[in-house]
Amino acid sequence: MPPRRKAAATKAAPTTTTKSTNTSKTEAKQQTSKRAHSPHSDAQEEIDTPDEGDGRPRKRAKNAVTPIEAESTPEPEAAVGPIPSGKFDLYGMELPFLAKVYLPPGQCVSTPQFDALYDKILTYQAKPDSTARCVIPDAPFIRQGRLSSAIFEDPMEEMPWDIALDDLRLADPLVFTPAERSKFASPGPQSNCGPGIQGRTVLVEDHCGVASAEGVFRMHRVWTGERGGKAVELWEGYLSFDVVHSGLYRRKGHGSGRKLGIAFWGVRGKRDDNGKEIGLDLE
Repeated sequence: MPPRRKAAATKAAPTTTTKSTNTSKTEAKQQTSKRAHSPHSDAQEEIDTPDEGDGRPRKRAKNAVTPIEAESTPEPEAAVGPIPSGKFDLYGMELPFLAKVYLPPGQCVSTPQFDALYDKILTYQAKPDSTARCVIPDAPFIRQGRLSSAIFEDPMEEMPWDIALDDLRLADPLVFTPAERSKFASPGPQSNCGPGIQGRTVLVEDHCGVASAEGVFRMHRVWTGERGGKAVELWEGYLSFDVVHSGLYRRKGHGSGRKLGIAFWGVRGKRDDNGKEIGLDLE
C-alpha cells in the first residue's frame, strides 16, 4: 500500500470519545440567521400627482422613489448570502463554555444568545482552536469540499482522516432528522430550518484499513449581525462520519470501526493580513 498523505488539519476540541485540542472534552456540532426575508409586495398603489404642463395629472406609484430621493439614499453594504461557500471553523455544541453563553444557565432566558455566542467563538478562533474545519466550493458545487477534524481520526496513523464533502446541494427547507436534532443545543424539537446546504462525508481516497466510510453534512445560517460596519454571520449544522474497519485494522486491534456525529456552530474562517481566509483549501 502506498504511503498516505497526512492531512493538514487543525486538531479539534476534545470530546468524550477522542483526542482533540484544548477546546473541550465533549462530543463536538449554519442557516437562516435572522430569517428576516420578509419580501415586499410588488403591487404598487397609484396616486395622482400635479400635471406636467399639459393639464393632465400624472400617475405614479405611491411608494415610488423620485430621482432626488434615489440620489440621496445611500446603498447599504450587501449582506452575506445565505448560501455558504468558503472556509469555516466549526465548534461543537456540547462545549460547555459555548453552551452556557448560548443559553445562560440559571436565568430565565429561552432565546438563544447568538450575538454573544458569536463573539465568544471568535476568542477561540483567534488562538486558533476549533472542533473542525471545512471548505465549501461555490454553487453549483461541481467540486468537492473538504473537512478535517481530530474527532474523525485514523487510529493507526493518529491523524485526521482526509474527508471530502461530496454530493453537495442546496436544500430548502433543510431538514434535520430527530436523531440529529437531539444533539443540538437549540431549545425545542425544530427540524425544518429554512434554506441550507447538505451533502455526504466520504474519504478522499480508498484506504486499506477501511472497508467503508460515509456520513452526512448539513448546515444553515441562524444569525447575522454587524461588526465594524461589515455583515457577520453564525451557522449551525450537523455532521457525521461512520467508519467500518477492514480486516487489517481489526487485526491490529483497532476494533470494528467508529460511528460519530456532532452538532456544531460555525463561523467563517479568520482572515490574514492580506484579507485571505485561513483554513482548508479545495483540491
